[in-house]
Amino acid sequence: MALAAEDSRRTFTDASRVNPHTIGTASRLLRAVFALALMAIAANCFLKYLWWAACYSAWSGLPKFHEQWKAAGANASLNGWSVIVLELASLILVYTAIPLRKVTFSSLLRTTLRVAASLTITIAGTGLLALALAWVKQSH
Repeated sequence: MALAAEDSRRTFTDASRVNPHTIGTASRLLRAVFALALMAIAANCFLKYLWWAACYSAWSGLPKFHEQWKAAGANASLNGWSVIVLELASLILVYTAIPLRKVTFSSLLRTTLRVAASLTITIAGTGLLALALAWVKQSH
């Protein structure tokens, strides 16, 4: 009986010795993958926004297309706000995935570098994904 209790304690303590570095790396990787998915959705919404904004401009002032013009304006607005919200969400995820622990400067400089890197990665990533989506949609 004592041997079984000792064996179960040993198993429990071995399971509780999880490397926190591995958990942190997996969490950052998961956030980066989720941010990439949000960027892809934002890129698709951006392309839809461009389409509906072009339709809205083309149908402006034409009485025959008045109903389509109103619908295009609503769709352009929805997709435009979707891009903004999705970009902010992916920006936050990218920001939290960048640790910058080895930067020995002040906390303000570290935060500024993380925000600048997050903005650059998010905007460039969404732009490249929009370009790739446009290229794929054009080829079909």
